[in-house]
Amino acid sequence: MARLASRRGSAAVIAALFGALLAACGDGSVYPPPVHNLPPATAYPAPGSADAGADAGGGAMSQGIVASLNGMALTIGTDATYPPMESTDTTGAIVGFDPDLMTAICNLVDCKPTFKGTAWDGIFAALSSGEFDALMSAISILPEREVSGKAKFTDPYYSVGQVILVKAANTTINGVGDLATATVGVQQGTTGDTAATEKAGVKDENVKRFDSNALAVQALKNGDVDAVVCDDPTAQRYVGSESGMFRIAGEPFTHEDYGILVPTDRRDVLAAFNAAIDTLKTDGTIDALLAKWKVGMPDDAAASGDAASGGAAASDAVTNTTGTTSTTGATAP
Repeated sequence: MARLASRRGSAAVIAALFGALLAACGDGSVYPPPVHNLPPATAYPAPGSADAGADAGGGAMSQGIVASLNGMALTIGTDATYPPMESTDTTGAIVGFDPDLMTAICNLVDCKPTFKGTAWDGIFAALSSGEFDALMSAISILPEREVSGKAKFTDPYYSVGQVILVKAANTTINGVGDLATATVGVQQGTTGDTAATEKAGVKDENVKRFDSNALAVQALKNGDVDAVVCDDPTAQRYVGSESGMFRIAGEPFTHEDYGILVPTDRRDVLAAFNAAIDTLKTDGTIDALLAKWKVGMPDDAAASGDAASGGAAASDAVTNTTGTTSTTGATAP
């Protein structure tokens, strides 16, 4: 499998990147949908030098080329308990869709990411204190997270919804309307937590909050809760982890966008990331990574770790975080 290239592309690609970077300087209130079903590119524009006269609100540009981060080392904070987005493999390395996407981003803009595991509780405070250079952890874009992290979200790179996970044998819960009297497990402080009470109408006394989705799902398996509310990709992975154990009840009942959170004083990093995300959407690389990690699919092989270890699920278009180092303080689900 060939590693993503980082060399100068055609004039058309460079022009497209210039437009994307200018758009990154806007208010971000309207997000264009990703473009699907395009073949992955085999070559990317090379990073260029920063332009001292660049717009102060965005990243630097030089002759229409994406501003280089000049080999900058970046520590990326993540709660590695969200397969297939991020989890730890048998060696303790942090793997998944998000680390692979960050590798593709850094191949474009010349940076060196190191993923560091941390608990979800306190992850935004850790960013604001300078422990991390960015956060990438299947983070739904919410204004209050920008405030608590003293940071700014990139443009979205993937959209999800909250769903209800129940035991396969459960015939009483088939959608949001059936949760009113149910005991529901959630990961504390997530959008699943707020969606359960604010969107699904679960009484607070009927919500059991856990430190991770893995613990909430274990409680479901043990019969301590009737359902779990969590992101769709994670729920789908649990459906595939044990054949016949779980099912998803009904359709997603929220719409959320994932983004990377970057400190407000790192406008160069924010603009470079936005330009790279736009390119990776339109050239099909994000779609290739979604297929590689079987995001949103109840895939047995991916759930059992075959994808995480670079097995048959891997796409030939991308590599499994080659060139990305990782450390972890989180427990794999």
